[in-house]
Amino acid sequence: MRFARFWVLLALLGCPASEDPPEETTGDEDIMFPDEAAAQRAPRHEASEIVARGEAALAQGDIDTARSAFEEAARADPEDPRAQLDLGLVLELGGQYEPAEAAYREAVRIDPDFAEALSNLGLLLRDRERPSEAVPLLRHAVEVEPAMADAWLNLALALEESGDDRGAEEAYRRTVRLKPEDPMVRANLGLLLLRGGDTSGAALELRRGLQHARGNPAALQAIGSGLRRAGQPDGAARAMEMLVETMEAPTPAVLSELALAQRAGGDREAAEATLARALEVDETYATAHYLLGSMQAARGAYGDAIRHFERYLALEPQGPHAARVRENLAAARQRR
Repeated sequence: MRFARFWVLLALLGCPASEDPPEETTGDEDIMFPDEAAAQRAPRHEASEIVARGEAALAQGDIDTARSAFEEAARADPEDPRAQLDLGLVLELGGQYEPAEAAYREAVRIDPDFAEALSNLGLLLRDRERPSEAVPLLRHAVEVEPAMADAWLNLALALEESGDDRGAEEAYRRTVRLKPEDPMVRANLGLLLLRGGDTSGAALELRRGLQHARGNPAALQAIGSGLRRAGQPDGAARAMEMLVETMEAPTPAVLSELALAQRAGGDREAAEATLARALEVDETYATAHYLLGSMQAARGAYGDAIRHFERYLALEPQGPHAARVRENLAAARQRR
């Protein structure tokens, strides 16, 4: 899963992300909320007049003006870490990753304990598929600022991408304690546990995430798929139904995932209707043909099943389900 870039201005200006405190999802877990005083602390580096002008422009979405201001500030004072950090951010937003990395590294050189710069540099390296380089930077960021949830999250993702699932789980749990209402963090933790064989633990985290996932399409899709694979079809169907409600035009992939949850919950009729709807959206979506044909064959509707199996093979003769479809097609023709 990809997460949005850490919004550096909030951290630098000491502004909390929300005026409302996060809600506790359950009563049986150790919840730790960030210290209010820490959240409202003075920024580590005061903004110069030029930097403040650039940050105001960036907050308004005027990246070009912001970049010009940060470049001017860096020229005026090359040892201003806040100017270097902000410059790195606008360069990264503009897709200039190598100059952005250089600016972040300059900020860290000037102040090795600048947590926001460490976190942004670590996330950039993650995005550039260099997680092993990101991990030590992110570890240092959370050592400096233990309540920085975004740095913990970035560390969890980098550890997972580096193959350190145990370390990733610990970092996700620290993130959960800081952001218990964030459904995407719960989803990532749940999927990690599921991959490791902890089905009950995965289902628990995914259900907790579902409580806060309304209106969050990425979280709902991850939670729905995870709950289905964790043997929780009712929760999976609920997540996918919530996802469909958020979409003006649900995709065939989303509808197919909903159908799988419905079928796992024993509602074959609803599942087949959902797959038919998916094919109305896109008749060339081969996976829906495979799933619908399989369900029809299971209830003895071999003629319909054959039609969908043949259509799948016409669309994706070398597709991921092609071998299975050929077996099912042969069996359906025999029994017809």
